[in-house]
Amino acid sequence: MNARKGCWTCTARRVQCDGGLPTCQKCSRAGRECQGYEKRLSWPRDDDKRRAIIGHFPQAMICVRPGTNFFFINTTGQDVELYSRLAPQVEHLPEAEPSPDLWNQSQLKASHMDLVHYFYNSAYLSLVTFGVNPSQLRDILLRMAMGDDTVTRLAVYYALLAFSSLRLNGLHQQPIQLKILAIHSLSASAKREPLSLAEAAQHVAASMLLGSFEILTPSESLGEWLWHIWGALSIVEATRLKYESHEGDIGHLLDWLYYHDLMSRYSMHHCRVKSLNLEAPYVNYPGPRGVQYSSLARHRPAPPAPNPTYAILNLLSEIYDTMLVSEPRSHNEIYHNRLKALEDKIGSLPIMLVSTSFGADDAVALEVYQMATRIYFVRASKSSWKLSTKIESVIDNVFAGPLPAHACGHFFPVFILACETQADERRTAILNLIDHIERNAQIRGIERLRHTIQSIWVQQDLYADSDMLVNYLGMMSSVISSSNVPFSFVLAS
Repeated sequence: MNARKGCWTCTARRVQCDGGLPTCQKCSRAGRECQGYEKRLSWPRDDDKRRAIIGHFPQAMICVRPGTNFFFINTTGQDVELYSRLAPQVEHLPEAEPSPDLWNQSQLKASHMDLVHYFYNSAYLSLVTFGVNPSQLRDILLRMAMGDDTVTRLAVYYALLAFSSLRLNGLHQQPIQLKILAIHSLSASAKREPLSLAEAAQHVAASMLLGSFEILTPSESLGEWLWHIWGALSIVEATRLKYESHEGDIGHLLDWLYYHDLMSRYSMHHCRVKSLNLEAPYVNYPGPRGVQYSSLARHRPAPPAPNPTYAILNLLSEIYDTMLVSEPRSHNEIYHNRLKALEDKIGSLPIMLVSTSFGADDAVALEVYQMATRIYFVRASKSSWKLSTKIESVIDNVFAGPLPAHACGHFFPVFILACETQADERRTAILNLIDHIERNAQIRGIERLRHTIQSIWVQQDLYADSDMLVNYLGMMSSVISSSNVPFSFVLAS
């Protein structure tokens, strides 16, 4: 085929082209874009009846409804043949009943199933529990998320997906969108008729997942994790959930909630954040204002052989109720009698020395919490010299050898132990422990724990040469309150 002698621009204008390269001079002088001389595909004009093949098709065959999504299936002839054989055996699905718009969003997308699998295999390990097997809690949450189509079921489902997405890829658009869907589902459930026991349990599960989501965020979401825990407690108080047997799924769910509630009460007592409205959650609460009471422990049936895990937590709860709520002017004879009773309970606990040889993680948690509970009570209550001497002996034994790496799995006991390290050697041991965990585990919030501990040490050093007696609880409150965000003293891996 001969090369073109004229550019496409001159051809369209029906003028003679000078054939200049790379562009013709005529186009340049006219200020037009020269379209060159290369070959190009030629399409017939709409009105060119000589070159166009025009056919008439029924309008119904080419009409496409707006918003219709088409997709292609990569198949072979064998696939189509198999489809033809299976078609007569397939039962037709019953006609779907009308459902709220919120329910229509529950179709399992491929990306959602990936998040469900990730939650099952890995993300569940970041759910902070105490005395509850994490895999057992995982299975409970998955059963609730995959149950019947209810608004509360959707709340658990989306909260679980949001938590899994955040744990997998960090804070980005997807987990935020899923969290919003979970919150909308909880809001919708609150407007419905009184919740059944199953729906109430799902509401609590969704709230706890959202609270765990906020704990995993870098800034702990300005304390939003507290609101989700308080919301779960409100559901427990408003329904008969707390009267259910503590042997099944609901019992394990309440155990999870109770542990987080206990740690939140410690944070809120020591964190004086003015921007956090403490009155709202307690408008209809019968107990004292300013500190969230949990009635779960007093409604828990006493088994013949008390669970040692909850013996420690219940004792720590009693310490909160006795010391942290009472103001100094109310320290009357009743208060001192309660302190004496607590001191007797503390003294009757067998001293379990922390060592480097551990069994299950629960045994480790029990051991370090028992130690932290003893120390906290003795220091905060200014207990008797005899009990203080025993505590000093326990602390000396802890630092006699290398600190167990397992101990850093729970922030509260590590923080309490760190407050007992005035000597540089002990402080170095604490920092080495934190560094070891930071290198070998994905624990979020570890940097803030380190900063809080170091702030405590600075205050201790500033008062080291002073004749004044430092207030143990006051120093804790001042340091913890130095941040505008309430700190969650639970592990966040």
